[in-house]
Amino acid sequence: MQTNSNFKAIAIGSLACLFFSSTYILNSFLSAKGGHWAWTVGLRSFFLMLLLLVLLSAKGQLKHLLFVMQQNLQVWLLWGGVAFGLSYFFLTYAASFGPGWLVAGVFQFTIVAGILLCPFLYKDHRAKIPMKALLISLVIMVGIAFMQWSQKGGSYTTQQLWWCIGLVLIAAFIWPLSNRKLLLYVEESGHELSAIQRVAGTAIGSLPFQLLMMGYGYFQAGLPGQEQLFTVLLISISSGVIGCILFFKAMHLARLDASSMAAVEATQSIEILVTVVGEVLLLGIPWPNLNGSIGMLLIVVGLILYSLPSRKNVWSLKKSKIPRHQV
Repeated sequence: MQTNSNFKAIAIGSLACLFFSSTYILNSFLSAKGGHWAWTVGLRSFFLMLLLLVLLSAKGQLKHLLFVMQQNLQVWLLWGGVAFGLSYFFLTYAASFGPGWLVAGVFQFTIVAGILLCPFLYKDHRAKIPMKALLISLVIMVGIAFMQWSQKGGSYTTQQLWWCIGLVLIAAFIWPLSNRKLLLYVEESGHELSAIQRVAGTAIGSLPFQLLMMGYGYFQAGLPGQEQLFTVLLISISSGVIGCILFFKAMHLARLDASSMAAVEATQSIEILVTVVGEVLLLGIPWPNLNGSIGMLLIVVGLILYSLPSRKNVWSLKKSKIPRHQV
């Protein structure tokens, strides 16, 4: 039962990351077109919030979400602001200093960051760093390093690229931190929330940050153009609504085992592959050379190792003492 659940979580996480990739490609497009990054940050989460509120209202699930949020609003404001505010701020601003493939590649450090955070977040069996998951994550990171190396010597300066890397590394830590903290809060509070409700709650919690970003964008560049509005709306639907709901669903399925959660987070490696293809087709960047191809291969190998059904997680069921029908 646990093996099937893990495989399903990895499959859903992989699908989610196909939609996540639109963020990097379209952020690069907006940066090239001159759209102010602050408007992109604020509007992305704002559009996402509006879309999900309409969806939940139509499904009759909005009232329950608002009731749950009222029980501890500060938690949603804090981690919602971090997840859909700060993390997206760093990713979007980083696109001003480097290409989308670099942003997508460095952000894959979130795979390792999520594992390293486990001892600081959990008090049960999940507090232990799963060494096998960590080793496989490092294989994926080596693949990403190959891909990054293959793209050196581009049109960006060394200083710009280091700024890009630094900003994305911050996002790579705070994204899994906020995601897991909210999952842990929902778990400990005993509230039943669907994936859509959790994403909507996170988006609502980021509202103060959204307004701050849009205000800054207005004073810096005035109102956004129609092209930026349409592009950000597309990002919100693809990455925000579809991608986040699928990813939250995958994390929910894997929530009882640290190795499984690391496996789901590792599916984000797919983003760099899709981003490279998207930028080649839409923005005209050159296809990665031999080093880049080797990097892609290592990433795929790492994902395959993660998804092997022979992984033994039965011990986690015993330690968690949770009946199988609830897993």
